[in-house]
Amino acid sequence: MSARLEAALEGTGFDGLVILAGDLQTPPRDDIPYAFRVEPHFAAWLPLNRVPGAALVLAPGRKPILLYPQPDDYWHSPPRDPKGLWVDDFDIRTIRTTAVESGDLTKLRAGFALIGNAGGAALPARFDERVLKRLDYDRAYKTDYEVACMRAANRIAVRGHTRVSGAFAIGLSEFELNGLYCAATRQRDAELPYANIVALNEHAAVLHYQHLDRAPPSVRRSLLIDAGAEFSGYAADVTRTWTSIQSPLAPLIDSMEQLQQTLCAEALCGVDFVALNERAHELLADVLAAHDVVTCPAAEAHASGLTRAFLPHGLGHLIGLQVHDAGGRQVSPDGEAKDPPTEHAYLRLTRVLENGFVVTIEPGLYFIPSLLERLTPELRAKVNWRTVEALLPYGGIRIEDDVLVQETTPRNLTREAFAACNTE
Repeated sequence: MSARLEAALEGTGFDGLVILAGDLQTPPRDDIPYAFRVEPHFAAWLPLNRVPGAALVLAPGRKPILLYPQPDDYWHSPPRDPKGLWVDDFDIRTIRTTAVESGDLTKLRAGFALIGNAGGAALPARFDERVLKRLDYDRAYKTDYEVACMRAANRIAVRGHTRVSGAFAIGLSEFELNGLYCAATRQRDAELPYANIVALNEHAAVLHYQHLDRAPPSVRRSLLIDAGAEFSGYAADVTRTWTSIQSPLAPLIDSMEQLQQTLCAEALCGVDFVALNERAHELLADVLAAHDVVTCPAAEAHASGLTRAFLPHGLGHLIGLQVHDAGGRQVSPDGEAKDPPTEHAYLRLTRVLENGFVVTIEPGLYFIPSLLERLTPELRAKVNWRTVEALLPYGGIRIEDDVLVQETTPRNLTREAFAACNTE
């Protein structure tokens, strides 16, 4: 971390860096704050992701300074004294207000860059996008510590997925299934890295389905659950799809499982993720043809772009302190970006994979009425509508793992967590 900081400062002419953790924000005409989200570059330095108002002062060759708010507050419980192996490596200075309000940051000499929103306060440190871009670029390369945190986050998430999958046959509502997930992971909704997607039946065709129906459906056809967990600020992002053995969706889930594992194995150093995304569509065309979803040969379904109606999102993204981690489309430290291909506009990762990247691999197969209705007459003629109509009530399939790119074989953090859970 220190080496990355020094390189970013040398390349931009700054002497040091101030990182604000962020403050609580409230809606207009209200005094109840939103759930706090820490500045990711702050959490990259130390495992404090729930201390609003804190700040880090970093300079090469000097012990990092942590301005740590502990207000005298009887309305809310103030942050506890810092503890952990990291404490001795920081100069911790307790303050009674936020770091910006304390005045400590105004004493800094000029020459410091700033990350974070100072709320209009006059500080010697100033924001410079060049510093942010350099640090964002480096965020793709995970340290051993970061990988360990993400392994832990996956283990927590897997406990939730295992609990919910076991309850699918009971006939619970989306709301009740989400409650089981939170109980199994011991994380509240606000503590999770993103809002859980718990989608029964046709709701699985809504990619970011945001509701939790309180009443269970009259018929249980399928369950898609996209739900993660957090450990020391680091995220897991895991998706599984479930149905009954007799369901017409079951053979498709099996094929998508094989497809997903093939792609995980191909997430190798030197592979362009844009090409891997295209490979997902090539393999999906094989699945569509094998299960009579399309009437044309697989190669034709791929070449014509028909697969995009069944898989409209990108194959995956960087993951770390943010679920969609920074720098996914940034191909150089100076901020040069590589846009995704026009036909895959939602792809969040366009870099060549390198050692230390952690990426999600999340192919899907959906039956989305609005996309199918937009098909041209030429493409409509290639679809087996009898099969599609039978599968529409099931919504769709998504399977997602978090994968560490290594010099040789990729390491699947999610599958490791499921294997460990199954032996407990």
